[in-house]
Amino acid sequence: MKVGWVRGGEGRSLRRLGVALPLALVVALLSAQGVRGQARVPHPALTGRLLPAAEDPVRVVVIDPGHGGFDPGSPGAGGVMEKDVALAVGLALAQALEGVPDLEVHLTRDRDVAIPIWERGDMATRLKGERPGILLSIHANALDDAFTRGVETYFLSEARTEHERRVAALENAPPAGGGDGGATTTDDPGLAFILNELRNLDHIHWSADLAQIVQESLAAVHPGRDRGVKQAPLAVITNALMPSVLVEVGFVSHPDEARMLMDPEFHAAAAEALAEAVVEFFERYPPGATSGEVSGAGPAR
Repeated sequence: MKVGWVRGGEGRSLRRLGVALPLALVVALLSAQGVRGQARVPHPALTGRLLPAAEDPVRVVVIDPGHGGFDPGSPGAGGVMEKDVALAVGLALAQALEGVPDLEVHLTRDRDVAIPIWERGDMATRLKGERPGILLSIHANALDDAFTRGVETYFLSEARTEHERRVAALENAPPAGGGDGGATTTDDPGLAFILNELRNLDHIHWSADLAQIVQESLAAVHPGRDRGVKQAPLAVITNALMPSVLVEVGFVSHPDEARMLMDPEFHAAAAEALAEAVVEFFERYPPGATSGEVSGAGPAR
């Protein structure tokens, strides 16, 4: 199978994927913060070929379309809702990854249902199991002004700017439609505690690298501004024990961008770019590599 680069129309064959990631944070640490569990939600139609356990090179990709159900996310111009954009791009990404060798793909939701934000990372961790994997949480941004547009990718860390704090507050907020599942504030002691523990692990470093790859690939096919890689204490990816990023694929508050975000052609282009980023990430980080090693930089341990 080939995942074509939308920019320029060229394509390249996908090589065998390989990576091993550390599994260093004790589950009890997260349980102490009140993270609730949720039954595994497999998606057989989106599950790739599983190879024998004795020679198991399977990599897991968990796609998390943000919001859903009674939680619409950010409302946008022309009635566009963040939850619909996230689901459309998430489904297109699952389709773009279908058939990639040694890749198993899951969606946290494949329809318009609500899943509390604290349960999404926990679900991704259990779907990944003992295998290497990544989490991509898909979202769309919004501002009070109607002029800002573009794409940005977040990894888990402290917010450094007012914009990062605003996005964290927006994404961590309880659903506007009622229900629970939100983080109380971006200064939540639970978030701060887990962040402190994660600093000594590879997860944040790998997530930062994944965010850079995702941002570069998606920005190359996005007509808006490349707003770069950012960081924030985002609840939806906090308790995922794997490299994890949150992708803001555009601004629903920008009238033109809101229309684009509901266009199937954009969904396909964004999905192909994200699929290429997934493959590049796994190609760059071979089994046993640490966060500072890339393919060709040294022997895998």
